[in-house]
Amino acid sequence: MPQEQRPAGTQLPLAQRFASALIDLDGVVYHGTAPVDGAVDALAAARSAGLRTLFLTNNASRTPHEVAALVTEIGLPTTARDVVTSAHAAAALAARRIPGARALMVGGLAMKTALSAHGLTPVHKADDDPDLVVQGFAPDVDWRQLAEVAYAVGRGVPWIVTNSDIAVPREGGIAPGNGALAEAVRLATGATPDFAGKPYEPIYREALSRTSGPHLVIGDSLDTDIAGGNRMGLPSLLVLTGITSLRDLVAAPPSHRPTYVGLDLQELFHTRESVTYDGSRWICAGWVVSASGHDLTLQPPNGDIATRRQLLDAARALCQAAWARPDMGTSQALATWQNWTHLR
Repeated sequence: MPQEQRPAGTQLPLAQRFASALIDLDGVVYHGTAPVDGAVDALAAARSAGLRTLFLTNNASRTPHEVAALVTEIGLPTTARDVVTSAHAAAALAARRIPGARALMVGGLAMKTALSAHGLTPVHKADDDPDLVVQGFAPDVDWRQLAEVAYAVGRGVPWIVTNSDIAVPREGGIAPGNGALAEAVRLATGATPDFAGKPYEPIYREALSRTSGPHLVIGDSLDTDIAGGNRMGLPSLLVLTGITSLRDLVAAPPSHRPTYVGLDLQELFHTRESVTYDGSRWICAGWVVSASGHDLTLQPPNGDIATRRQLLDAARALCQAAWARPDMGTSQALATWQNWTHLR
């Protein structure tokens, strides 16, 4: 879909429009171990309507069985076959490149399990004559392990990293993610790894091999979920239950713009009017975005705005206007939208 038409409307609910959904977990289905409001019911209904659900996670420290158990525990029965982790995507990539390889492994049980499942032999030292390096994440990864990676990579051994996430949220705050650890090795060696997780191709290749199309990517992150969908040429739905705000969305570059936008997973069951442009204004469900001086302004429709879900049409009109006119400011329109949101 041309980027200028995004966010798009739909005359058919997305749960009926697509055969399979590739769904992020944290910020979409759950926050930590608590389900996102309405997410379990929405996905259960989507499954009943025939939508195949597959969960994609950059978390390389849990096995698919562990992830499936967590999703099942919050009320959505799930098997390991319904889960693709960045560790398994990395192991699959390694096995395609060198079947039966000796892989210098960084990470915990999840990484070891993934390598073994793909017929690879984990080793732990650069002097163990590895065929390639597969760097995953575990909380106890230390300098010695990173040094072994650097030694091997410095000798020209191919280097695969599960995911490029620079930071991860923890109870105490933000902590370095696997991408930060990989960056330390990159700075030391000058080498560049191949990444397996979102937004890169390998994790999607694994997901697509398990499902039939058409596919819809669903997530809360512009950097991983939406950028990954765009990289693969797949339609995407951004839900606003996680880390992305409307301000972030309005400022998104073309590579990070979703096909569809929803407040939450209930968006799977809604139809949406398309945003129309009359030459000077962007209009959606009565909301009007227009240029005033150097700023875009937002005007509500006549009548009562009954629900926050109706406000989503305003957000969609504002995004399309801001993406079409990057020279215009958005502070006035964002403030208007925020004021209406608070009133609901």
